[in-house]
Amino acid sequence: MEDGLFQTEEFGISSPATATVIFICPFSAPIHKVRFSIRRLVRAGYHVVAYQTTTAVFTEADPMILPKLIFVVREDIRSRIAKLAAEGVTEFGFFGSSLGSFILYNCIGSEIPELRWGVFNTGGNIARGVWTMPALRQRHVERGWSLPRLEEAWAKLQWPDFGRLDGCRFVFAGSRRDRVAPLRNISQYLGPMFRAGADVSVYEVPATSHRTAVIVGLLKAPQLVHRVRL
Repeated sequence: MEDGLFQTEEFGISSPATATVIFICPFSAPIHKVRFSIRRLVRAGYHVVAYQTTTAVFTEADPMILPKLIFVVREDIRSRIAKLAAEGVTEFGFFGSSLGSFILYNCIGSEIPELRWGVFNTGGNIARGVWTMPALRQRHVERGWSLPRLEEAWAKLQWPDFGRLDGCRFVFAGSRRDRVAPLRNISQYLGPMFRAGADVSVYEVPATSHRTAVIVGLLKAPQLVHRVRL
């Protein structure tokens, strides 16, 4: 674990004939809680590099932890991709859920050009998502943070400069009944990706909340990955 910020584990066998999926868990979910999804990807023929991240990213109510977390995870992904590429692996994609989706949103394009396709399993405004959770909102308020200040602190992460995304393929999965990351709000984040040259689609999952939307997406991981690779 890098500075206590993340932990990683590999599943399946890497080879030149096997695509590697960078898999980042939802907020507060350890790897063992989502192994049902990882197992499905491995059975579908993928090599998976899974990450779980510290809950302190939000529970400490310190907005500086999020950019540091993204930086160290991104550096670790770069290192692992370089090692796998040296072993002959040529195809890399990703599957991120909730917070994991947001981290990978800050890894595509010029940051890690090897990530040519991927699934954002729910996504949206990170600050507003935190603000919908009463306990996390209270912690931030107690530390003197308001929603506008939090949005300002994370603005560069919310609107990253992707560089060019020509030939990249991404899918956003979500639910209209998700209050944390509503599907109806996704469109504003698609524009910059389209303009950068990406092929981006939206897939609606049957769910009644953010938690169930994430779970359904995790259950459908192989289908969603297959959909975006085609």
